[in-house]
Amino acid sequence: MPPRVLVVGTGSIGRRHIANLVALGARVWAYSHRAASGQPAPPVAAGLPAGVTLVANWEALLPEIDAVVVANRTDQHVQVAVTAARAGRALFIEKPLSADLRGVQALQDAVSDRALVVEAGFMLRRHPNLLWLREALDQGLIGEVYCARAAVGQWLPDWRPGTDHRQGYGAFRGTGGGVIFDLVHELDLVLWLLGPAEDVIAMTRTVAGLEIETEAVAQIGLRLAGGALAQVHLDYVRPGYGRHFEVVGRSGVLAWDYVAGTVSLERPGAPATVVHRVPEGFQRNDMFREHMRCFLDRVQGLPVAPVSPLGDAVAVLRTALAAHQSSRDRRAVDPRSGMIPGPAEAGPGASWNTPPEGGKDARERPFVSS
Repeated sequence: MPPRVLVVGTGSIGRRHIANLVALGARVWAYSHRAASGQPAPPVAAGLPAGVTLVANWEALLPEIDAVVVANRTDQHVQVAVTAARAGRALFIEKPLSADLRGVQALQDAVSDRALVVEAGFMLRRHPNLLWLREALDQGLIGEVYCARAAVGQWLPDWRPGTDHRQGYGAFRGTGGGVIFDLVHELDLVLWLLGPAEDVIAMTRTVAGLEIETEAVAQIGLRLAGGALAQVHLDYVRPGYGRHFEVVGRSGVLAWDYVAGTVSLERPGAPATVVHRVPEGFQRNDMFREHMRCFLDRVQGLPVAPVSPLGDAVAVLRTALAAHQSSRDRRAVDPRSGMIPGPAEAGPGASWNTPPEGGKDARERPFVSS
């Protein structure tokens, strides 16, 4: 019998998961909060693939399904996930896990008590370049790792043509917006490739021209448990899309370029040479589809290793929250300690914000919405 899967959330990522689930042979149901509350259904909900049923009460469907894909708003992930976990359902939870730590321990307990299959939506872990890079690091190709740099950015209004970025979740603290949560993949890659963080220090800034209340640029420093240092740059302002990851070791440098689809190796005294390329015909959706295939295999009891288990997602969330707290408090924060408040819990503004255009402090400038 094909796996029976409910997708909660019919935004862009929910629609992607629905299409991939259908292509992989799953039976799929979908829930749209807007449609269920009587609001006009978004185009993504109105255009579901054939055979997918839009339901009005997702909780009532839990006894009839095998798994839940949590693809609603970031601040609502844990509430849905805990309910599904307590019903004994496998979970695929979109990144980031949440916008704060409330309910996370309850989720971990529910998952552990029932030995549930869980995947977090860090699909870059299925990128061919990065799988090769991880193996190369494990094999010591560049010796002891000293430091790493990860960067990603794109002008926010260009992300989703035809939508108003000022009204999307990324514009508001309360819904888990801002580059630290929105572009959290880079934090995950550092932890996945190089190990856990022991200290986090960060600076953020807003950008007046974007007319959003969340941080548009973040510079995050990490001290990793193995001794290496990492720098993570995230932004909503780069004129064109760019994504890079560089690891510096004792005997060389490995550099990933997402746009080019390559990994380069630079040795002392020699120019950088390409040592790995994505396969011919590789598409971005291949990562999402292969991650979902792994999830469905695990749901069906096949002996497949998890791609991104719940514990990893919690560690990434704690690192992101530590970056927010560091920016507010102007100090290094240990992501493993205590209940770190989320940005919405801590109140508006970051005390370590670079002054925006004109030199006026971001906390003093009112948010302008048009």
